Amino acid sequence: MKKKIYLLILIVVSMIMTQSCCNTLLRTVSVAGGVQGSSIGPESTSYKPAIGAQAGAVIPVFCFCDLWSLRAGLNGSLQGANYEDDYGNGLLEGKVSLLYLNLPLVLRYQFANGFYCEAGLQPALLLSAKDKYNGMSVDFKDYINNFDLGIPLEAGYEFKNNLGVGGRVTPGITNINSSDYESSNKDRNFVVAFKATYNFKF
Repeated sequence: MKKKIYLLILIVVSMIMTQSCCNTLLRTVSVAGGVQGSSIGPESTSYKPAIGAQAGAVIPVFCFCDLWSLRAGLNGSLQGANYEDDYGNGLLEGKVSLLYLNLPLVLRYQFANGFYCEAGLQPALLLSAKDKYNGMSVDFKDYINNFDLGIPLEAGYEFKNNLGVGGRVTPGITNINSSDYESSNKDRNFVVAFKATYNFKF
């Protein structure tokens, strides 16, 4: 009986500590934006890296004493790849531009000195896909799968004035080519992003 009472007290104290430590964190919205490099591969060898951009917001949905926090995000990501290929009429250069709506869910560990690291899963919905070449822009969405899944891995630093910087690597783990794609190649997205963040606390 005493063990049960002690266990109950321990649970209650832990819950109070968790809420008191995380009260401020759970009332925080982080906005972020930055530049990124992206590529498509590995089986389609004509693709080359391209520069894009990313912007969005993140909120903590669960935490434990400001050290561990589960964070859900929403961001738009303009990515893709440049390419060059010879279809028999000379070298053709262009770019495949992919616009995704990402919904990352990551687990973060926040160090006391301001550094942090995090990892998780990132489902993504394809909003648009364009093949741009010779001054033209052609709809390419039929050839790209509407759903993508990646593994975001990030490290960064948060300053005491609510500003922060971070770098994220997101390797894709699903084939982005749809069944309508002429090639049987299986390709995945790969994105490296560098961003600045700002925390709004309510």
